[in-house]
Amino acid sequence: MAKKTKKKNSSRGIVVSLVVLLATFLARKILTKSYTKVMGQTPPKSGDSDQPIGRVITWTALSTIALAAVEGLVQKYLGKNKF
Repeated sequence: MAKKTKKKNSSRGIVVSLVVLLATFLARKILTKSYTKVMGQTPPKSGDSDQPIGRVITWTALSTIALAAVEGLVQKYLGKNKF
């Protein structure tokens, strides 16, 4: 009987992981498009020597915080639901 519960939790973990992957992908796309629309240029990359270091660090910090929040929220709400 314990095997069924363990298998159910395993498949639930896979589903949650896939949803987190999709949600963070979509959040990254939304962040990138928003930055491009507001700033008029594409977001800086870490190896981009044309951008000021402050802009690169700010973009990296803000995007990391936003994506971590999305991941945490998805895991929180999907973790409570029973499939």
